[in-house]
Amino acid sequence: MKIVLLERVANLGSLGSVVEVKNGYARNFLIPQGKAKRATPANLEEFESRRAEYERNQSDILSNAEQRHAKINGATFTINAKAGVDGKLFGSVTSMDIAEAINASGVEVKRSEVTLSNGPLKTIGEFEVDVILHHDVHSKVIISVISEA
Repeated sequence: MKIVLLERVANLGSLGSVVEVKNGYARNFLIPQGKAKRATPANLEEFESRRAEYERNQSDILSNAEQRHAKINGATFTINAKAGVDGKLFGSVTSMDIAEAINASGVEVKRSEVTLSNGPLKTIGEFEVDVILHHDVHSKVIISVISEA
């Protein structure tokens, strides 16, 4: 199915690109999420007439991500968790816990923006975690997991 992208999509294209994707990917993901429209002549004409609006929305999203990046990049966030005497946690620290810790500092971060490349944190210590705020904005934060008394 041919679609026109309404925003940048990783590994697919940028705003305004007309690309060919599988029908299911377009129908089940891209179109319902507002990332694309079918590439019909009417939709292409509408896109060109609203192109400035789409570009302005994308630049607003990027500037918001850059502002959040400036606030959290390199910052240290502390999470208290129950742990045994050997330093292993009873449970784990997940991306949701990390997002909540960052949100508590006043910067809004979604759970889906936190990337734990090695899975949930299961021991006490300091860990470097990637926070992907936008396709072009990647932040690194330090998560300090300490044992609660």
